[in-house]
Amino acid sequence: MKLQGLTIIFIIIILPISLVLSEYVQAQIQTITNQTTYSTTLRDATYDAVKSFQLNTVNNKFSSISDSKLRDLEASISTFYNSLAMAMNVSGYTQEDLQGYIPAVVYTLYDGYYIYSKYTNQSTKQTEYGVKPYIYYTARYVVGTNCDFVINYTLDNYISIKGIVNNNYVNESGFLINPSKVTNEVGMDSNGYPTSLNYDGLTITSERLKEYLIIVNDKNESMPATEYEYAYHNNNKVYFDKENNGTLNGKYFIYSSNRKMYIEVKPEELYQTSAVRYYHEAKKFSNYIQGLLGDMITAQHAVNPDGTKLDISINTGSEKLFNFTSENDPMLETSNFNEHRREIIKSSIQTNLQVAINTYNGVSTSTYEFALPKLSEIEWDKVVNNIGVISFMQGIPIGSKYFNDYCVITNNKNKEYISKDSICITTSDNEFHKVGCKKLVKNQQLIDGAYHILDFERQNVKIAEGNTSYFYPRKNLQCYDCIINIGKLNSIEDIISGNLESGEDINILRTKYLTALAREKYELYKTTK
Repeated sequence: MKLQGLTIIFIIIILPISLVLSEYVQAQIQTITNQTTYSTTLRDATYDAVKSFQLNTVNNKFSSISDSKLRDLEASISTFYNSLAMAMNVSGYTQEDLQGYIPAVVYTLYDGYYIYSKYTNQSTKQTEYGVKPYIYYTARYVVGTNCDFVINYTLDNYISIKGIVNNNYVNESGFLINPSKVTNEVGMDSNGYPTSLNYDGLTITSERLKEYLIIVNDKNESMPATEYEYAYHNNNKVYFDKENNGTLNGKYFIYSSNRKMYIEVKPEELYQTSAVRYYHEAKKFSNYIQGLLGDMITAQHAVNPDGTKLDISINTGSEKLFNFTSENDPMLETSNFNEHRREIIKSSIQTNLQVAINTYNGVSTSTYEFALPKLSEIEWDKVVNNIGVISFMQGIPIGSKYFNDYCVITNNKNKEYISKDSICITTSDNEFHKVGCKKLVKNQQLIDGAYHILDFERQNVKIAEGNTSYFYPRKNLQCYDCIINIGKLNSIEDIISGNLESGEDINILRTKYLTALAREKYELYKTTK
């Protein structure tokens, strides 16, 4: 056969194959491109939702109250969808279109979580999108015939117990610690609290705290940011007005609507004693729980609401959950208590999220079968220890397959939860540091105080429409070493236990940190308190 004939046959055979392969490769490239674009869009929208929730709670003085919290959350949901719609509008999707591909959005909070999804409203019999009722992190425990109770867990060492224990009704709440670490409680005040005590060899006593405020005067003018001493009193920050007459007998006020609202208070009550009260009450509550449950409750006693055994992935076996020792210290992440707490939170979210997505399948008009994806253990570790948002996007056609992805974003800059890394240390050289900053260990003599991370965030004061002033409650600048050496910080668990690998004495740092952590935890608003 002539060469020309072979060439023609080759072209006839190869050309269609080349075209098909080219089309297939191009389709795969487009699919991967869409997958990457949509994943990035979902992550950015989820981050915007978390940021919105953070900003709303920072500037909302009533963010811990249920109705106000729901408004903040709904505003965050709106931000999520707006961000998603704006980014994906180039693909032809509107916000209404995108709702059909979002089976659920989960907001994990301090003692429970909200699920935003589509459901059937039982009063109107119509399907609608909305926030479902709040779900607590709970587990039921049954021992024989005389113990049947429920424990509500949180993201830290605070619990509530309600039910029958040894044929007696129990309804108590409090923080759990290793009570043997609290010693030398001295100087009882008129309310029955010690004025100082030792925790794990550290002296915990009263504090004097300071922060800057912008005050709006009677002429509706904002005054320059001024530093005031303050203390927590009856769940409010009460400030000492040194500008009034400059003495300890001066007036005291609450910062309300950017103005001074004066109140009557005894000067001796303006010493910050929350940390002392935290350890005193935690010791009392922990002794009570240990005496009640210490020799009895293990993970094997946890059951589902219907009484069947609760299936959890990490089972601490016969180890006692509420027998507090140096190994089972609720303040440490490695304790049996915390292992179990995390598993309870994980199990609760998985179960109710699965129900929500299955319900969504029942009311969705899409032919796509929505399903709960498998989160990695690293992602679950973030979820069960932080305030955050879990978002899901599924069922969008992207070439040869459907888009199916999820995103987990957490944030500790909120008023919902005092995480261990939400406390910053201030120094006399006008810097603030992360607790694990190695520069602090070398320069403990410079340590000045310890405050919540939100105290270093800019806040605003709206004077009038178009007239807003800004200020920082704490004017310290962030340590440069903390920023650039984020992966080389000392472990917070090592700070709490006082066991640095270097063997250095860090008692000054530990005292300031554990005092601030206790103070902020104690003053955190809790619906069960």
